[in-house]
Amino acid sequence: MARIAILLQDRCHPKECQWECQAYCPPVRMGQECIVEGPTGRPVISETLCIGCGICVHKCPFDAIKILNTPQAPESEIVHRYGYNGFRLYRLPMPPPTGVSGLLGANGIGKSTALRLIAGREVPNLGQYDRPASWETVLARYRGTAFHAHFEKIAKGTFRTALKPQYVDAISDLPGSAYDYVAAGGGDARRGLRDVGLAESRADRPLSELSGGELQLTAIARLLSTDADLYLIDEPSSYLDIVHRLDVARLIRRLGETKSVLVVEHDLALLDYIADQSHLLYGASAAFGVVSHPIPMRSAINTYLGGYLKDENVRFRTEAIRFVAHPPKPRTRQNLLVEFPPLTKVFPRFTVSVGAGQIPKGETVGVVGPNATGKTTFVRMLAGVEPPTEGTPPAGVTVSYKPQYLKATQRASLRERAEALAADPAFDARLLERELVPGLHLEETMDVPLPDLSGGELQRTAVALALARVATVYLLDEPSAYLDADERIAMARLLRRQIERQAVGALVVDHDVYFLDLACDALMVFRPEGTDGAAGRGDGPYPMREGMNRLLRTVNVTFRRDAETLRPRINREGSVLDREQRAQGEYYYEPAA
Repeated sequence: MARIAILLQDRCHPKECQWECQAYCPPVRMGQECIVEGPTGRPVISETLCIGCGICVHKCPFDAIKILNTPQAPESEIVHRYGYNGFRLYRLPMPPPTGVSGLLGANGIGKSTALRLIAGREVPNLGQYDRPASWETVLARYRGTAFHAHFEKIAKGTFRTALKPQYVDAISDLPGSAYDYVAAGGGDARRGLRDVGLAESRADRPLSELSGGELQLTAIARLLSTDADLYLIDEPSSYLDIVHRLDVARLIRRLGETKSVLVVEHDLALLDYIADQSHLLYGASAAFGVVSHPIPMRSAINTYLGGYLKDENVRFRTEAIRFVAHPPKPRTRQNLLVEFPPLTKVFPRFTVSVGAGQIPKGETVGVVGPNATGKTTFVRMLAGVEPPTEGTPPAGVTVSYKPQYLKATQRASLRERAEALAADPAFDARLLERELVPGLHLEETMDVPLPDLSGGELQRTAVALALARVATVYLLDEPSAYLDADERIAMARLLRRQIERQAVGALVVDHDVYFLDLACDALMVFRPEGTDGAAGRGDGPYPMREGMNRLLRTVNVTFRRDAETLRPRINREGSVLDREQRAQGEYYYEPAA
């Protein structure tokens, strides 16, 4: 066994604590220099002297320390290391000569780091963090391997790479328009923007005026219009609706027919459709990551859901994740929780109309459809945030609303927010502490100020606070945004369990098919009306199968269930199953018996 000590630099505040990590460390109390002050004023933890007691982990008031016992990994496999007590990455994914290869793993485990290293944007230091990294050292390490030829071409400047960054919202800070940004890549900007479906009226707007989805499409347009030998794409589905996700997936698959492509993606249905094979990354978030050998795509996702990597004899999940079929639930008046009448909201340039519907007790209803069809407006009308132009939301219904866009303005932590709300009878502090915090893996961020949380941590915190409020209906707008695949699955299962146990209802707006399949019992389907995009229409709820059929007909794609895990899988266009299901009008899962 090897021991890894990690100090999370952004959480460590040595001037605001009593150095409890050092004061309570048994080796330090025995006179050994296990924890000392480093050159930056923060603690440095000796991995050789550490006995793995975990006392410093529990005593640190900022949860800034991780002590991990891991299987012994050869030092020769370390590719990059960020400081003595920093994150380390073992192995790298090898890009295919042509085709699309995926990277699948949790957040903070090294996927984006691997892309930067493969692209040559950062020189691998091979674990030697205390000296400048050099290509000569890298080439000597990988002599006689396929990586040698790859890095040699990068070092000589003869290998061209195109990288789509993970955080596309940073693009909005750049000067110029979408067209200017795409043209800077050196390709045909108009064609690239046309390929991703970004309207010319949007292409000429300043980047600062574009939405998150438009920024994502702009970044993808620049990548696709750039001439390169290797394309590295980090989370292409963020901010995109299901229609645009599939359109982008088709573009990436087409690119992989002649080019080498590496893709990081948390939407498992989309990654399954895009990639031919995938590397799994396992380890511990913000501590270390190990890149597996490439695995065929179907086996890769099934292995990821099962949690056991047979070839390396590594178990990274204690309980396998399995999907279930959704037989229609019998609807009776006794199960009825909320009825809402037809609702209409008229804006100067857009109108959304929603048909009457019902939400039964103990059911989670997904709200699906393309962007700009009125899904968020409908949820805001039920939440009382947006008054309808026609119709009246049901009276006497208490709602708990988690909005689409989150912004933390107070320096309070989740613990401080919970303590402030504890006196409110409409807030269940015990539920938050006993079920929601552990279920959403928020233990380590309880005392971190909300503005300092990452996007995924803030999302899980907002969902936890929303579910801790006592309500008749819970309204969650895109709760899976910024989450990795594991976090999405954990949230979906927790949400379904809470709604069923409390016999309440939920409306969930989301675009991830796996998340919807795990969390929801029924679907409301929104679609654009007319040809100018000036109106949207929503109907339902429908049983899952009928609702997905209505949605997927407009998206023009069919799904089946995996025989082993029952997870949804996208059929390749023109395949036998695709043709059979289209002929029978069954776009979701297998044809009816």
